[in-house]
Amino acid sequence: MMRFTVIVSLFFLNQITYDILPDIAYKNIIDSDNKIILIDVRSKKELDEIMISGVLNYDFNSDEFEKSILSLDIDKTYYVICRSGRRSGITTELMLENGFENVFNIKGGMIKWIDSNLKLNIKKGHNK
Repeated sequence: MMRFTVIVSLFFLNQITYDILPDIAYKNIIDSDNKIILIDVRSKKELDEIMISGVLNYDFNSDEFEKSILSLDIDKTYYVICRSGRRSGITTELMLENGFENVFNIKGGMIKWIDSNLKLNIKKGHNK
C-alpha cells in the first residue's frame, strides 16, 4: 500500500512542479541573465495581436511543430506559453517525455500574463 501512495504522490508532484505562474516566470526570466528561453506556441495570427518581445515561436498547429520543438537543445531551460496554457502544457509534456528536464508551462498563458499586468517587453536577447 505504501508503494502505491508514493507513486501517486510523485505523479501529482510532477504535474505541479512543471507549471509556473506568470509573475514568477517573469521574475525568473528577468533575473536569469539571458539563460531562460521563452517559447510561444501560438499561431502567427495570435502573435500579431499581442506577444512578448524576443520569444521563439513554434506554431503548435504547424506540420513541423514536433520536429522543431524536439530539435531544441535539451540542456537549456525553457518556459512555454500559449493563449490559455493548454497548448503550452501539451508542449511541456512532449518535451519532458523526450528527455528535456528544464521545461515549464506558464500556467494560464497569455491571458493570465496580461491579467497579471506583466510587461510584454522583457529583455532584448533573453533567448540567446
